[in-house]
Amino acid sequence: MRPLRVLVIARWYPAVDDPVRGSFVADQVDALAASGMIEPTVVSFEFVRLNRVLERREPEREAIHARFRVPAQDRVDALTRGGWPAAVRTWSHLAGVPVARLLVASGPEDSSAAEGDDHLAAFAPFVEGLAARGATFDLLHAHTGFPDGELAARAAAMLGIPYVVTEHSSRTGALLADPEVRGRYAAVLAGAARVVVVSDALAAEIRDALPEMAAQMDELLEVVPNTVPVELFRAPARSHRRRGELLYVGTRKADKGIGTLLEAFALARADVPELTLRLVGRSPTAADEDGWRTRAAELGVAEAVAFDPPVDRAGVADAMARADLFVHPSRRETFGMVAVEALASGLPVVATRSGGVDGILGPEPDTVGTLVATDDPRALADGILETWARRDAFDPAALRAGAEERFAAPAVARRLMEIYERATDRSPQEAPAGTPGPAEVTGRSAVPPPAVPIVIGFNRVQAARLLAPLPGELLGQLTLVTTDDPGDRPLPAGIGTVVTADLDAGYQAALRAARPAQQPKGLMGRVIHFARDPGASDRIAAVHADRPRYRLETAQRRVIETVRAAAGGDSSPTVHLEATTPPDLLCIDGYDILAAGPAIDSGVARLAPGGVRWLADQWAAGLLA
Repeated sequence: MRPLRVLVIARWYPAVDDPVRGSFVADQVDALAASGMIEPTVVSFEFVRLNRVLERREPEREAIHARFRVPAQDRVDALTRGGWPAAVRTWSHLAGVPVARLLVASGPEDSSAAEGDDHLAAFAPFVEGLAARGATFDLLHAHTGFPDGELAARAAAMLGIPYVVTEHSSRTGALLADPEVRGRYAAVLAGAARVVVVSDALAAEIRDALPEMAAQMDELLEVVPNTVPVELFRAPARSHRRRGELLYVGTRKADKGIGTLLEAFALARADVPELTLRLVGRSPTAADEDGWRTRAAELGVAEAVAFDPPVDRAGVADAMARADLFVHPSRRETFGMVAVEALASGLPVVATRSGGVDGILGPEPDTVGTLVATDDPRALADGILETWARRDAFDPAALRAGAEERFAAPAVARRLMEIYERATDRSPQEAPAGTPGPAEVTGRSAVPPPAVPIVIGFNRVQAARLLAPLPGELLGQLTLVTTDDPGDRPLPAGIGTVVTADLDAGYQAALRAARPAQQPKGLMGRVIHFARDPGASDRIAAVHADRPRYRLETAQRRVIETVRAAAGGDSSPTVHLEATTPPDLLCIDGYDILAAGPAIDSGVARLAPGGVRWLADQWAAGLLA
């Protein structure tokens, strides 16, 4: 007997640069793995950004697809490097779940359909590689109907196994408004063994959007909430809390109801001056953050509002253990994880009717807090005042017990395992023994572990943003090739070696060569000189038009020089690297893929199979030489 092997497909999954995004998927994966009856393997994604200029964007996309369209078996070997990397699981209580990070081209203003196509281009070779290596799975589980569900449908056809889709996304309605995506989404649901949604509100939205599938939805749809690791939260007695402190945790943006919350707080504080408000999270932009602070000042409550930065889950637990009341003012939620975390912390919850949170507070919301109308500051203020006035009537232990009964890992894992059993027609205990899993198969690879790759990041601002979350010890081993323009964002401190390039050097040299040898002074002198050399204007115009090519060629030369210098201490193009393993080049965005092309094609370097997230996973798992 062996556990049921489930390949989880989740484009939202925690990573070194964003340990919160997709934490609800990681919680569920943890719950299944902890049962001992499910053996999950995760495929997630990271993006290679494309140029904003359309005529430059498509060549970059084509290069990415071509570079990663390698023989399927080699693709799996390259990503796993002889064994699956353990995920970076600092946000979780359970480590060791295998995770593969696939690179996906991503251009600004790409349509949802184009984004789905790019995910397929990255995913299909990997699944082919798994099949070629003999890895077996019993079931696929996609988290979101599109694009994850479409990937699961493709993989299910390749591997001959069923798939389950869980929908979490608050963008489902917008996706289904796109006719092309709607058709693809409906096809995914029609082929699924089961469709799981995280709330009754989201189930109703999907039914309304796909009325032609009403009969199938009656058969397929099941509501299973997200898993919440309630054991990470504590419910202290009210005497240990900060009297009058209201808490909000989440992104500070308009559709989360921050404007309504600030107005409601001002109204409530006019009646109860001891109330304070703590907002934990971040705004999408600095301008948005300034706007909220200005609004608090306009309302006369700036001194009573704390704008705290984002914190990890332990920080959220500490904040909830201190607060007196939790406020959830969102306009719309498919679930509402923080509301469950608040209840697990013994906090009563005042929430607006946003969909998912309605179900969390249940049919009798007054027993755990209050539900009020959305976008109504007066109603929210009244709900805050009424609930705070009866705060001593709430038993923190009872609030926590109710959250644990409905949302704790064992309860949700049992529901999912029942769904898996119906989807596969067998229970986890009945899974056939003797077939290799992905870790066993890829562990046979003879590919040696790589050294820390050279990072190519000619977009200095983008490189700074992505490298900043890496641990200092890893940063200290990196070589970064970038521009000599400092840009408007400094590089993170501690990078081992920074190699810079003046990308305009070749362009400037060509421009000097195109101009007349001796430039006469004065307008009349230049007119006469150009009259004697009529081709000069055309030559100069051609150089200007060719500036992107000159810049790229300069970048390509700098990459080769850096690789050769790192390998042999000599940047001469006559140096040969046959005696050494070519270094990996980790490319930050699509332009960097083009810049690395000649080095890879000439054999002096290899293309790293992943990006910064892959690098962090490999480092954490000790898989770098």
